[in-house]
Amino acid sequence: MSFLGVDVGTSQTKAIAYDGDFRPLAESSAAYQRTVPRPGWCELDPQALVAAVRQAIACCAAECRQPIRAVSFSVFGGGITAVDSALRPVVPILSTTDNRAQGEAEWWAGHFGRERTYRIAGTTTHTSLMLPKILWMRKHLPEAAKIHLFLTAAELVTAEFGVPVAMDWATASTTMLLDIHRREWSAEILEAAEIDPGMLPPVVPSGAILGEVLGSVAERLGLAPGCLVVAGGHDQQVCALGAGLVSPGAATDSLGTVECLTTLFERPLLAETFLAANFSNLLHVYGGRIATLAYNFSGGDLLAWYRDTFAPGESLEDALGQMPGRPSALLVLPHFVGSGTPHMDARSKGAVVGLSLSTRREEILQAIVESQSYEMRQNLDVWKAHGIAPDRLRAYGKGSSSDAILQMKADVLGMPIERLAVREAGCLGAALLAAQAAEPDFDLEEMLQRVVRPAEVFIPRADRAGAYTEQYERYRQLYPALRELHHRM
Repeated sequence: MSFLGVDVGTSQTKAIAYDGDFRPLAESSAAYQRTVPRPGWCELDPQALVAAVRQAIACCAAECRQPIRAVSFSVFGGGITAVDSALRPVVPILSTTDNRAQGEAEWWAGHFGRERTYRIAGTTTHTSLMLPKILWMRKHLPEAAKIHLFLTAAELVTAEFGVPVAMDWATASTTMLLDIHRREWSAEILEAAEIDPGMLPPVVPSGAILGEVLGSVAERLGLAPGCLVVAGGHDQQVCALGAGLVSPGAATDSLGTVECLTTLFERPLLAETFLAANFSNLLHVYGGRIATLAYNFSGGDLLAWYRDTFAPGESLEDALGQMPGRPSALLVLPHFVGSGTPHMDARSKGAVVGLSLSTRREEILQAIVESQSYEMRQNLDVWKAHGIAPDRLRAYGKGSSSDAILQMKADVLGMPIERLAVREAGCLGAALLAAQAAEPDFDLEEMLQRVVRPAEVFIPRADRAGAYTEQYERYRQLYPALRELHHRM
């Protein structure tokens, strides 16, 4: 028997089948496009997304040498849609970086309160999350009368297998609607938002069995009869699990479309200073622990923007290899789709500072890579002030394949960066959840120790520390200096 992990991202879905020792047996992927119908909007076609998931699973199953016993998912956060009574989408998926609900987020902060929301839901108040997007849909969409359920992309995907619709705790904890203490929808928040609780799916723990794949669907996709569908989770928590994050004290660094640091603690940290830095308390997919995320929305997308703008037709890998060896004198504010933590400013914008007629494109790329790490260094400083001080980061994702990126990150952050010998942490984490649900005696932590290990460690270079510390101090002034200007643009 084998276990299937499916990682549904904002631009492609990947599926990997693993045997009982978690050796990859087969894999497949399918891509789709995000669209920007207006500035600040970002959508995905729900039918295209679901079709890509079906394609990735069917292709993977066709190549797999063993019957697939169970399947689970890692799904990008902030992807909100709505369906009618037949579970047909009536609106596009509003993606994570869709900022159209900024007004609703600001209204909620004034009406209900950021602090009050934080005490109940553990989350900051932001336009990327589900509650503001629901408020926007209800107010602005002519299709609002047809809406039967509000869903994330995760439930939209699992509904295709013919199992009851339910939202896992990890995903639900990203919505601003879940009482993270009770693990149920907050009656207080729903009443204030005038949301009928019947318009939200029931919530279940990550790793819970949702049901068996409908027979006709299993046959069409090449899955074993009786294949189990297991609740997965929000991609960052599932990926962190696949990178071995099960206990407090350690931290992972996902280098994908969004760069995201993840760490764990035993119970919610609801300090006012933690909220001021916009750190949410999310439910982890394993062990009952709390996860917090530090992230920059302009991760891999910003590197792709550089390639398409300055080096079309060239590989990004080659461009990274041409970066100057010395620390850059330029600074980039990597807020090209707004900022993530600690500012969470949807109206912030990108900037390149320090240009001259002698500036070469390679210097701009280096400044982009450095500034993404400066952004993470700000977040680590806040964590440290709250007693969260990992001594290294475990890196995974597409960006971790670059030696240049990981070495620069080690130099800027002043800590070792481990490149994991895990090709797809999201698929691995999801498959581990599937195996744990299907096999009562499955030891998830023991399996993680066997299959997740560092492939290479990048050590900070002492001769770069002074220059990067000086430049970081300049970087910290960049967002405050440009904030008001960006807000007026």
